[in-house]
Amino acid sequence: MSNNKTDKHENNSIESYRKREMRVEHRINTFRFLIISLIALIDTIGHFTFQDRSISELTQSKGWILFLIILPLLLIVHNKTRQNKYYFQIKYLMIFVDILIVFLIGLSFILSEQTIMPLSKLEYILMVSFLLIFINALSVLRLNEKTVLYSSALTIVANAVLYLMIDKFIMAGVYTTVFILFFSVFNGWIISYFMEYYQLNKKLGKAFNDLQEANKQINQKNEEITTQNELIQKHYNSLQKTQKNMSDSLRYAQKIQNALFTHHGLLQEHFSDHFVFFKPKEKVSGDFSWATLIDNKLIIAVSDCTGHGVPGAFMTILGFSYLSEIVNEHQYTEPDKILNKLRQYVISSLHQEGKLYEPKDGMDISVVQLDFENKKFKFSGANTTFCFIPELENKEQQAIYEFKGDRMPVSYHYKMRPFSLLELTYQKGDKFYLYTDGYIDQFGGPKGKKFKSVSFRRMLEQNHFLPMQKQKSILDETMKNWLSDRYEQIDDMTVMGFKI
Repeated sequence: MSNNKTDKHENNSIESYRKREMRVEHRINTFRFLIISLIALIDTIGHFTFQDRSISELTQSKGWILFLIILPLLLIVHNKTRQNKYYFQIKYLMIFVDILIVFLIGLSFILSEQTIMPLSKLEYILMVSFLLIFINALSVLRLNEKTVLYSSALTIVANAVLYLMIDKFIMAGVYTTVFILFFSVFNGWIISYFMEYYQLNKKLGKAFNDLQEANKQINQKNEEITTQNELIQKHYNSLQKTQKNMSDSLRYAQKIQNALFTHHGLLQEHFSDHFVFFKPKEKVSGDFSWATLIDNKLIIAVSDCTGHGVPGAFMTILGFSYLSEIVNEHQYTEPDKILNKLRQYVISSLHQEGKLYEPKDGMDISVVQLDFENKKFKFSGANTTFCFIPELENKEQQAIYEFKGDRMPVSYHYKMRPFSLLELTYQKGDKFYLYTDGYIDQFGGPKGKKFKSVSFRRMLEQNHFLPMQKQKSILDETMKNWLSDRYEQIDDMTVMGFKI
């Protein structure tokens, strides 16, 4: 691309130089016409002033003869130099013609027996020499060293011949020849200077054109960048608006979801101490806890629905609705019965048929029943676990026990057995912990591994004697340290602890 531009600039420069040459030749030709016309006029005046001749003898005037001979050539040159074509021969031809005309003027005077002017031959030839020098000086206008050299050579030859013919070469011819040589050298120096100036100007012109082209491209790029920036800003504003609308919608959805968690008062009323550690991954969560009291039996559920964020939040609404309907309306109080019925509702609502590529949406959930009248604790779980720390008089014998639910979710599964039921007798001071898998599956720590259930149980066992709210704070602080600034939370986290 750069080479093409350079070649184009060079071609334009050459074309411009050639056009200038033709313009110079055209002006010199106009001046030549005026000079020859003046010579013819002077010759005519000489005939009538110094010699007594009639108008009929005007055709014998050498000036008029020269004018009539040279006029067709002048007209041809005038026409050619006005065209857009370049004729390099014209300058050499017309230099030769100019010097030849001056030479013939001098020669005619030397050969003439009669003079039309009161001048000696030497004086006349000196005038011719100055005219030759003047013609030679005109070659400077062509700004071409070869042209100057050619013109100087012809001038020196013509001048020397004229002085030789009058036998004055040694006296005047040498001086005029030396003068012509000196003047020719001076002309050459002027040409060299002007050519350097011309080349420098040509380079500056090229540099200026390149700068203009570069500036044009830069302006074009700036316009494109400005247009792109405006488009980006427009998209950015649109995204900001969309993000704000989404954030507002999520905050509102968060308020709605939090409004569903109305069981904290119920837990506080029936337990001596409790906590609910709830840490959603996003503004809305796929985890939820639920509780209700019916027939002096407290039913509690802690669930982890498929997904997190908005998709998980939709499943929590289903879970809330179905649990309320199953327990409060249909009076199901046994955990295993509740899970069996809940599974039926989920499969029916999501149109699950057990096909290979259908979504496996559902929930992992722990459902417990505390029978305050008979001091019974009943548990059924779908892919969940709970921990139990009994209150013993001998504190050294206290240990944590882990009980696992069935290894199938509340959704369509290749195992569609009824959920099993675990029953325990509790006493005052016993502690129970229900939780989803978000906490124990979280990656972090110095090696980027999962927290794991072993570490989780150890933490509960080491801090179970502390107040429940203090245990909640330890859970929160431990997870912050586990994540540090290197890892992101990957799932919603829910842990519920209560003390009888």
